[in-house]
Amino acid sequence: MEERCYIIFPALTQVLKAEKLLSAVKAEFWVVPIPREISSDCGMCIMCLPDKLGNIKEALTKHGIQSEQTFVLKKKRLNLFTS
Repeated sequence: MEERCYIIFPALTQVLKAEKLLSAVKAEFWVVPIPREISSDCGMCIMCLPDKLGNIKEALTKHGIQSEQTFVLKKKRLNLFTS
């Protein structure tokens, strides 16, 4: 099991703005469906590993992209960085 951080936004447009910004600054993140443990709504969010959360939140704040909440969940380990 590993911890993953999920950043929830008020609207899909905010997720897309965040994705564009984070891609530009070469952050390590993924756009994923909001986990069912957080919400039963269909929606997307930004997922990152805990050691990247501070830099990602700082970049979002600096560029005026508002998130609603951040959750940390333990999930089955994935090989996210395999070649």
